[in-house]
This record gives sequence, structure tokens and C-alpha cells, in this order.
Amino acid sequence: QQLQQQQSKAPKESETSTPMVPPQQAAPPMTHEDSAILSVAAVDVAVGAIASLARQGLLTAEREAELIQMALQRHPDLLVLARHYATVDSAKFLQLSQYIMPSSTVVAPAADTTPDAIVIGSGLAGMAATLNILDRGGKVILLEKEHLLGGNSGKASSGINACCPDSDFAQIQKDSVDLFRNDTERSAGASVRPDLIDVLVQNSGSAVEWLRERAGVDLSLKAQLGGHSAKRTHRPSNGMAGAEIIYGVQKAVKTYQASGQVTILTDSKVTQLLQKDGRVVGVEYVSTLEGDDTAAKKLYSDNVILATGGFAADRSSGSYLSQYRPELLKMPTTAGAFSTGDGIGLATVLGAGRVDMDKVQVHPTGWVDPAEPEKKSKILAAELMRGVGGILMNDQGERFCNELGTRAYVTSQMLSHNPEYAQTQKWNIEAPIPTFSLVLSSSAALDGKKHVDLYTHKGLLKRVEGVGALAEWMNLPKATVIKTIQKYQAAAKAGSDEFGKTSFRGVAQEDLESEVFYAGRVTPVLHYCMGGITIDTEGNVLNEEGKVIPGLHAAGEVTGGVHGDNRLGGNSLLECTVYGSLVGQKIPVKSRNSGSSMSPTETTDTTASSSSAQERTVTKSELAKHNTPKDCWVAIHGTVYDLTSFAPEHPAGPESIHVLAGKDGSEAFEAVHNTGILEEVFEDIIGKLVEDDDGPAETTEEAMTTPPTSEEKITSSGKPSEPTMQEQVKDDAPVAPKNGMESQPSISSFFWKSRS
Repeated sequence: QQLQQQQSKAPKESETSTPMVPPQQAAPPMTHEDSAILSVAAVDVAVGAIASLARQGLLTAEREAELIQMALQRHPDLLVLARHYATVDSAKFLQLSQYIMPSSTVVAPAADTTPDAIVIGSGLAGMAATLNILDRGGKVILLEKEHLLGGNSGKASSGINACCPDSDFAQIQKDSVDLFRNDTERSAGASVRPDLIDVLVQNSGSAVEWLRERAGVDLSLKAQLGGHSAKRTHRPSNGMAGAEIIYGVQKAVKTYQASGQVTILTDSKVTQLLQKDGRVVGVEYVSTLEGDDTAAKKLYSDNVILATGGFAADRSSGSYLSQYRPELLKMPTTAGAFSTGDGIGLATVLGAGRVDMDKVQVHPTGWVDPAEPEKKSKILAAELMRGVGGILMNDQGERFCNELGTRAYVTSQMLSHNPEYAQTQKWNIEAPIPTFSLVLSSSAALDGKKHVDLYTHKGLLKRVEGVGALAEWMNLPKATVIKTIQKYQAAAKAGSDEFGKTSFRGVAQEDLESEVFYAGRVTPVLHYCMGGITIDTEGNVLNEEGKVIPGLHAAGEVTGGVHGDNRLGGNSLLECTVYGSLVGQKIPVKSRNSGSSMSPTETTDTTASSSSAQERTVTKSELAKHNTPKDCWVAIHGTVYDLTSFAPEHPAGPESIHVLAGKDGSEAFEAVHNTGILEEVFEDIIGKLVEDDDGPAETTEEAMTTPPTSEEKITSSGKPSEPTMQEQVKDDAPVAPKNGMESQPSISSFFWKSRS
């Protein structure tokens, strides 16, 4: 009766967005004469609601079992609660059910019933914020509208900038925080925000150290990208930057799942931010799964963090792209289809300010796939391709720019091949998008070996032997191509060229007939949105008057102002790490009950669980039979995996998995990831690959742990090469251990597309 009175007095949903305040004193057990309340139908409603909450990850296994037991025993209080809330507001049912215990008494809620923060978006910004809160003992609910985590961060390929985590190397390079700041401000142009940039560069060194030490990411290689005055862009020696960083941080976050400290809800799109008395107090979200319940659900927290990314893939009527840069609507993009500016819209409804919304970065080099040249979604030809020595040539076989200039500069030089743009500096939406040749020498290809292997495997780069073959591929006279390359060789010896280039690496060898080139077609692509919602230096969201919106925070591409007119290559992953971490470190964390388990799960021994699969052998003939989308086995470094269920969830699309069905996919895997990931994936293993005569497979036991290097592939012709960039930076600090925190990630961490 007391509970029913409280429900009748409680304000309606339209009047409040906060959970009901529980009674201060326990009430005696209630009795019920109404048999309908104790009917099988009532039990069915309660069990259904509990099962739904458990599937969403909102209940621990222990609490699920406890509630199910109470429902089956026809606990009157629980059945009354389910009758009034389970089918109307499951989130409210979850909140109120915590007051019901098997003793039939209504108790005060535990101190840790609501999360310290709700994080929207699972890219690096959202993951960094989440992990920083978890490491401080906080609780987080992480929502992601896609089925897989990682967002565009997982595609980043060029690396992450920092100055200067390795002081000795910085001294050799004569790099400094001031120099880094100057490069970033110069790229930002007239829209520069020195306060936001200062936070970015001052925290860059500690950001890379945090990724190394806390997430165990190898960031030992360095390159000098366009617009930079020194080598300060860090990347792994054993994989692609974004994939490795997201994998490491995501794995660290997931170690907190078992304790209930973090709840990850995928396929969950936030549709509204809830506000009370001017403060953001929660979110409303819906499931994006086909056939799932589409009813809106509510979650509450004193702090909501937006990390939803940009809007470069939204070409719909009324989109931000159509409002601010309509002339770019027909350009291809590297952004995932999910990049639709959701977070900007959510914040704008509450009066958040927006800044630099017309500043949309057009990256100069997106790959033109020969198989699908008109496809609007492109894979990025990473900045690194030019950083290691790749040169750009137009259809006349001529260079036309300093390849190490800023993205804005190189793009402008490309688009200026259109006479109208050259005169007006405004792009005509009806004009054809120009394409160009990106050419690397053998030594340049060695420096970018991981990228070259990946792009070659995807058919985006072509290996050609000799300048004659290169000229034939470019459909140009051999003499024209020789003249351009020899002119570049002479400029490299002189130390500068006509475009102001002073740093030359990966220059073709003198004997052009015996040189091995790697060449592909590239075109300008929409890549990044510098504009977004306004924030201060702590990541607080500001309204149109520049005042803080209490309870609302943001980090990453959803924000504006950090990059000004043009983002410097390598600063995206840095922004996500720095501002995501700053927001995560400032969120207040509630005091928890001493009995609560608020620590990451330690490594469990999974060797036994995988032993039976490893003992089984799979011949190449047997592997070849499992070659369809509905029966897709793939061998990777001597081990056969069943990727049937994973393929539809593959971020790059199922086709690139299905094409490997029944085959050895080691080369495709190795181009993106390191073997360390394979060592942790046991549930998908079928067995060990062997020859049909039961002899040793082509992939030896040694190859399973130490795959062939990319240098071996690139130099298979036996031609000598220059020392690689990797060899020149071996003095970097060793990678720190992963703090002993391991989990069993799905093989869905694999095979990412590339986006810098």
C-alpha cells in the first residue's frame, strides 16, 4: 500500500527525468488478495522483463537469478512492480526493482545504483573517457548505435602525434612542444583556438605514454607527416595505429564487465538527452536491432559524455553537410556510414553552441579502387604514404606540389587542376573529381611496409618493376616519367625543389630500369569535420552564450574548435586520447559499498579450453570445402578459424572475409594486425592446418608465432634496400606490459579499413 501511494504521488515522466527517491524507512511486507497479481500471466510479464534487462547487460548474473527466483515464487512486491512498469518503462522497472529483496522488505538503494557517467560513442574518445573513469573506481554505461565498437578511430592509419615522450629522440630531431604548437596553430589558420591547442600539445607526451603503459600499445615507430616540422607521429611496428589502439583500450575497458562496473550497450541509439532544472541527468535511447523492441528506454546519470564523431558521411537533405558545405555533397568520403552528426544534434536541442561547422577537411588522397572506381566510400591512402617518400603526379606525368605540405595545401593544388577552382577557389558540385597517381619507390615502400602490404592486398597499390612498366601503368610515354623522376632525384640532392620541399626520403634509386615501384590512383575525399559543439579546455559543453551546460561533456570529432580551419595529420587520435582522458579524469566518482567488486578481471587460463581445438588437424582439402558465406573457414598462420558468424559484422564488409573462405588468410591478416591478437582468440578455433598427406603445412609452427616480415615480401626480388624507418628508431622506449589484464576478445577485432 505504501509503495502504491508513492507511485500515485510520484510526478509523471513529462515532469521529471530523475529516478524516484526511495523511502527512508523499510516497510512491512505487503499482502495481496487480488489473485490476478499472482497469476501465471503476471509471472510471465515479470520474467520477460527480467530476461530483457539481462540480455541488455543491465543485470549481473547473480541479480538476474535472484529476480527470476522471486518471480517464480510469486513475490507479490515484484509482481506488482512488473504489472505497472515492466511493459511501460523497463528502465524505471530496473531502478525500482533494486528496492525489492527476497525478505519482502523495501530497502534503501545501494550507493552504486546509478552510473557515474553515461558515455555515448565507442571510438577512442569515448573509450578513453570510460577507461579513466573505471580506473578511478567509477561505474559507466557505454552506448554505441553500431553493432561493433571502435567507430572511425579503428580505421585510423597514419598514427598519433606526440611531443615528446622519448626525449632523446626529440633532441635528435630538434623537436619541442613549442614547435609542435606552432605547427598545429599554423594549420588551424584564422580559426585557431590557442587555449584548446595548448591543452592538446601539452598533454600529447603523456597521452602516448598512457596508451603504451595502460593499453599496451606498441607506438615505437615515428614518421614526419605533412605540415610537421619533425618526426613526431607515432605508430605501431606490428599493425595499423587505429586498430591496435582501439583493440588495446577496448580490451582494458572490457576487463571491468564481469564486475558490473561497466555496461556496454551496442545497437543502442540515443535519441534525446534528459534534462532537469538546467542539468543533463540522463538519456533516452532505442534499439537499432531489426525486430527488437523499438520502445524508448531511459538511463540516468549526473554526467553524460558525448563522443559520437562527425558528420562527413551524411548526404541527406537537411544534413549538416548540406547546410554548411553543399558543394562537397558529391565528393567521396572515408568516414563510416555512421558519421551523421548525432551528438551535435542532441546537444543543439539543449542550446549548445556550434563552431566552425563549415570547416570540413578534404583529404588529398583517398584510394580509387580499380574494381569500383565510382564508389563513394573510399579507403584512405594514409598520410604516411607521402611521409615515407611517395610522390604525386598528374595525368601529364608531372609533380605539382610539396607532398609534405598540409592537407589543405595539397588538396588545393589538386583541385586547382580544375580551371574554375583555380580562379575562384570554390568547388563546383557538378565538376568531375580529379584523380592522380601516387608512386612509391622500393625504399619508400619498405618504410611504410604495413600500409603497403595492406593496400597491395586490397588491390589499391600495384607493384611494377622498372620505369617502363610504371609508364605503361600510367599510360604515359616512358621519357615523360623518367624526366619527372630524375628531376626529383636532382632536387633531393640539392636539398630543395621548386615547391619548397626540403625533406626527401624514399627517393628512387639511380637505375630506374631495375627499381621496383608501387603505384595507385588517388582522389580528394571528405575526411574529417573540424566543426562541432563548443567546449572549454576541460571538455565541458558550452551553450550559445559560452556558459557551461551542467552535466554535459564532449570529446573527439563531435566537438569544434580544437583544429581550427584544418586538422594536422595525426592530431585526431591525439585529440580523442587527450580530451577523452581529461573528461574521464574530472567526472566525480561515487563512493561504493565495500562489498562491491570494482576491479578488473584478471587473466584466466584458457589454454585448456583451446587444447582440444589445437589437437584437431584440418587438411587443406578439408579447409577448401568450407568456402561459402554460410560456411566460412579461414586459416591464419597455421590455425583454422570459423568466421561464418563474424563475417556479417566485419567493419570493412563481409566480402573481404568471404573472399578468403576455404583459403589461407595469413597475408591479409598480417597486413593489419599482429599475432598477439590471435593468441587470445580461442572460441573460434577449428584446429591446426596440415598438408593433405598429414605432413607439415606450408605455415610452419615457427611462422605461427613469428610471421614473415613485410620486408621479405617487398624485397622478394632480392634487390637491396635502404635502412627502414623502423631500424632508425629502434632506440624508442620498450613497450610496457599490459598490467596483467587480459580478456578474450572476439575475432571481430580483426581486418579493419584504414582512416587516418
